[in-house]
Amino acid sequence: MESQLNSFIYGLQPRTPKQAVELWILGMENRSGAVQYAVLSPSLQKLTRKQFEENGWVTGQSSPWVANVHFVKVNNISDTEVQYTIAYDLLTSYANFGRGHKVITVKMNPEPYRTNWSITKIITTYFQNEAVTPAEMVSK
Repeated sequence: MESQLNSFIYGLQPRTPKQAVELWILGMENRSGAVQYAVLSPSLQKLTRKQFEENGWVTGQSSPWVANVHFVKVNNISDTEVQYTIAYDLLTSYANFGRGHKVITVKMNPEPYRTNWSITKIITTYFQNEAVTPAEMVSK
C-alpha cells in the first residue's frame, strides 16, 4: 500500500505552481484527501498524514459543498514561490452559505534537477460552516 501511495504522489507532481493549486482544488471539490495530500510539500505531508489517514482520506463535508472556485489574485513572491488567493461558494441544496477564501503558497522543489511544485501553506479565512483539511491554518 505504501508503494501505491508513493507512486500516486509521484504521478501527480505538478510542473507549474498553478497546476499544484488546481489539483488541490480538484481534491477539495471532490472531497479527496489523497489528491490534496499528494500536492502538499513533504514537510506538510509529514505533519498531516496521520490526520488524513484517521479521516479515511476524505475531506470536506456533504453540505455545504464547494462550488464556483476561481482565482482572485496571484502574488509572485520569487521565481520559486507563488501565492494564490482563491474564492469559492459554499452551497447547499437550499441556500448559498456565502463565499470562502484561501491563500495558498506554492514553492518549487529545492532539490537539484527537480522541477515539481508543492503547496507549503494554506490559510483559510474562518467561515462557521466550512470544513477544512488537516493542512489548513484558519485565520479569523
